[in-house]
Amino acid sequence: MAYGIKRGIKAPGEFGVSDVMGFALAGSAGIIAALVTDFQQKGEASALFTINQWVVALSTLLGISDIPLWVVALGLIMVGAGSIFYFQPITRHGAFAQGFGLLAVLMTAIPPDLAGGLEAISDDGLPGVDQASFTREASLQPGIINAAYSPSSDARIVLAQNNRRQQAKYEVNLRVTFPNGLPEDIDAMMRKGTIRGRLHNEGTAQTWNLFRSAGGTIERRGNTLHITAGVPARDQSARIWVRIEAMGYLIEEQSAMARLDRSLDWSIEMTPSDTPLFIQRLNKSFWF
Repeated sequence: MAYGIKRGIKAPGEFGVSDVMGFALAGSAGIIAALVTDFQQKGEASALFTINQWVVALSTLLGISDIPLWVVALGLIMVGAGSIFYFQPITRHGAFAQGFGLLAVLMTAIPPDLAGGLEAISDDGLPGVDQASFTREASLQPGIINAAYSPSSDARIVLAQNNRRQQAKYEVNLRVTFPNGLPEDIDAMMRKGTIRGRLHNEGTAQTWNLFRSAGGTIERRGNTLHITAGVPARDQSARIWVRIEAMGYLIEEQSAMARLDRSLDWSIEMTPSDTPLFIQRLNKSFWF
């Protein structure tokens, strides 16, 4: 049998409804394959979460409630099915490859939403820098007007001005309890994506990774995680949101009011669950 005899290529106008439906299903299958690959391999960097945020923002303007992740995935699958009318593949293999490639291009073009690390409560000092040697080196470089920690009076004035301009922060002391404990070391779970967390300031629309530190402290004591962070503030008070995802527990999303004049002491107890995380994530709306 000669190669290619089973390709089933037909002349224009000979494709019937069953052919078009087959191409649409093949294109959708390509989209699904690309979605699963992106969702499982890229973790928080998956563009699916970014698309979900865009869709939720748009639906909020239209007065529609939050859109779960599976609705976004279904919409992309429908795009894959409908794209055959534009690209017009003539084989199901071609329709599958076209759907897979289409989503791959979309995922590459959409930037991931990787939140920054938790900040410290105070910005005093330069962590990781030998301040004495920094002063000696800076004093030898002309043109540096804010050579911090210099003993000169001019530098002390500049440093005082910088301290006054430091951004105010809410002090957040978060205590997260896992009644059944955690199945693995916290670092291993972070690498595998089996534990994730976000902290969001509604007032400034900024988001931070709850388990990545840029000055904040994360400490495990038995079945409880103690997290301390400074959240940049714009007003005297703001609503702070927290979302925590951990294997063996329900995804928890809560909010609390933070104020500049006192620290926010916040306790969250996770609820055990046998539902796999990827299913929970598909039913969740990721708006931050």
